[in-house]
Amino acid sequence: MTTLDDLDERLASMSPEELALLEEELRAKVWAKRWGRWQPYPWQVAPEHIETLGWWLQLGGRGTGKTDGCARYMVEHVNGPPCDPRLKGGHRMAIVAPTQGDAVEACVNGPSGLKGHDPRVMLRTTAGGTFARWPSGAEAKLFGAHSPDDVERLRAGGNRCLVWMEEAAAMRRLSEAITHSAMGLRIGSRPHYIASTTPKPRREIRDLVGRDDVHVTRGRTRDAIHLPALMRTKLIAQYAGTRLERQELDGELITDVEGALWSWSLLDATRVGAMPNTARLVVAVDPAATSTDEADEMGIIVAGLSQAYVPDLNRTMRQHGYVLDDLSGRMPPIEAVRRAVQAYHAHRADAIVAEVNNGGEWIGTVVRQVDPTVNYRTVHASRGKATRAEPVAALFEQRAAHIVNSLPTVEEQLATWVPGDDSPDRLDALVWALTDLMLAPAGNLAAVA
Repeated sequence: MTTLDDLDERLASMSPEELALLEEELRAKVWAKRWGRWQPYPWQVAPEHIETLGWWLQLGGRGTGKTDGCARYMVEHVNGPPCDPRLKGGHRMAIVAPTQGDAVEACVNGPSGLKGHDPRVMLRTTAGGTFARWPSGAEAKLFGAHSPDDVERLRAGGNRCLVWMEEAAAMRRLSEAITHSAMGLRIGSRPHYIASTTPKPRREIRDLVGRDDVHVTRGRTRDAIHLPALMRTKLIAQYAGTRLERQELDGELITDVEGALWSWSLLDATRVGAMPNTARLVVAVDPAATSTDEADEMGIIVAGLSQAYVPDLNRTMRQHGYVLDDLSGRMPPIEAVRRAVQAYHAHRADAIVAEVNNGGEWIGTVVRQVDPTVNYRTVHASRGKATRAEPVAALFEQRAAHIVNSLPTVEEQLATWVPGDDSPDRLDALVWALTDLMLAPAGNLAAVA
């Protein structure tokens, strides 16, 4: 009978090469054992001959296994026929997520990622980038779609046979990610995309759903029977009865919300690709109520006012407002202030503007502690939120305010908030920023000659 001491002795006597071979064999056995146990939902199964369609797009509510389905498909693809027999392993793929960190955590290391389906997958970072690699030599390069640098990396991302777009609707630069990844999708006779996302009615997602070469599968949270019942109940309780229930739970692509001050079509119509030279720029902060509150989001929005006077929809010459960045999130108050101060310096802003009505006086003290050189001023809400937001929405309707590129989370808040509801912090920060730049100061309008 072999004892643990015997095994330890045998392992100690093995060379590094023999240990590496043993580890590879064990990983292969674990993979083979796990592979047959997977019980997919119907929406996690790719359509037959998906490679001839161009795209497989999974739209699903929370907890429906979208990442799991795509990871399974990629592992199956790697272990199928080579797309190019000349390549080591036969496959060169790409994974694009909102950030490269998301690609690592969700698509590779997470419980629904590649390693969960194939423990032989190894994550490697080299001078050429970060890769998920298989023993055969097949690889998937990991990309983000958040910053201009991410877009440049995608532009030079190399040729691929399969691209996985994870949480596509949450990508800040989704349009550019699709454009640049498509340029390199040319290995083999049938290169194609797979994509997984909770649907949001962004223009790019709407366009994909309407295309003939995109096969869409849909999953609902209430049908996700493998999800623990307690978690299903919690998610349903969180969204049931709200306007986001169909989107967040049922995976539907909802359209404009009745009564919302902004519409998706309005945001698309006013969107621009770049910010012109600025006359003024501010970082607006809508803080949590107290300096110890981490439950609420800290709204942090960067916006600028153009130097040039440009006609609006009514042919009135005026300086236009541009929303450049959304740095909001749930974070400790000190981190929120540091993030705002960093943005102040990075964008060479004129001021940090903070709303202090609901106990937000703490933010001025913390700003002075972090950087006493910052130009900081406060604003006080003397009117209701709807009254403050309506003039800013009107700026968009007049085609005088714009979002630069894409800011998915703040756009979703704009397009789904109805006056009377509690307004989210990102929306509030955007309202404060454009109010300070365009509505509070005088003299930024000039009549058309």
